[in-house]
Amino acid sequence: MQIRAYGYDNSLDTSQPIHENLSLFPLESRIGGLHPQHHELLYIIEGTLKITINHVTYRLTGPSVLLIPLNTSHHLQFLSLRYRYAYWELQDDANEAFPVPANCDKWNRLQAEPDGSLPAVRLVYERIQALHQVLMAEWMREQPDLARQISYSDIRAILAIIRSVAKPDTKLYGRSSQLPDNRIASTMETIEILVRWMESSYWENFTLQKLCEYAHLNPSYMIRTFKACKGVSPLQFLNNLRMSAAEKYLLESMMSVQDIANATGFQSIHYFSRLFKQKYGKSPAHWRSEHKKTTSVSD
Repeated sequence: MQIRAYGYDNSLDTSQPIHENLSLFPLESRIGGLHPQHHELLYIIEGTLKITINHVTYRLTGPSVLLIPLNTSHHLQFLSLRYRYAYWELQDDANEAFPVPANCDKWNRLQAEPDGSLPAVRLVYERIQALHQVLMAEWMREQPDLARQISYSDIRAILAIIRSVAKPDTKLYGRSSQLPDNRIASTMETIEILVRWMESSYWENFTLQKLCEYAHLNPSYMIRTFKACKGVSPLQFLNNLRMSAAEKYLLESMMSVQDIANATGFQSIHYFSRLFKQKYGKSPAHWRSEHKKTTSVSD
């Protein structure tokens, strides 16, 4: 996960500066909209507000912590004259630290009807308040790298607590799993789910149609989006995984080329050998012979 930006605003001092070393955008643009490339964690420190997220409106009073997934329309309106809030813009990595949209909704509903008796909810408020206070300290503004490190550690911990409170309705997506019908996944999240599925079962008989059905995307859109995210098409990505595995087998096992082709998911030894030669300039057997000699000499 990456912290793209941090910002702060309050009704008492409109000249209050943003953390210039952490923030990329002026606060005036942060009161709502649609953010296709990042999630947002919104911390209402004090004040009463009305916020609409994907056409669902919540009225709540701080302290509150709201989760806004990427590609989610939202609009914020403060109802009290006195307010303070902070936000963090977050980009996920392959580990998907940000909760899935269905669980964001579950957590946000809990903020509208807070249950102060839940220790985990109180812990979220305490940790994010402590993080905000550290980031607002004068000495911290001169140490942006340290601020990012502290933010990274604390935000991951806060999101982990939130995921446990929201009690995810879905399990990790391994092979043979499907996207639940009630789960609204962002396109980028869907691509990452496909990637994890292929990584965990690259040897299976994947087809473009199978991937499209799994992701509920049409082929042309899926190929275009996958390539934009990963730089290659889905099947090229899959073949790269298989080639990496085949390389390991060639170096570290006594398996025949035929068995390696079968073990890594290639439909025939001829297809495997042709792709291998295109990538490495040599047949699998020749490549193995040369590299094993090199390894034995270096050993």
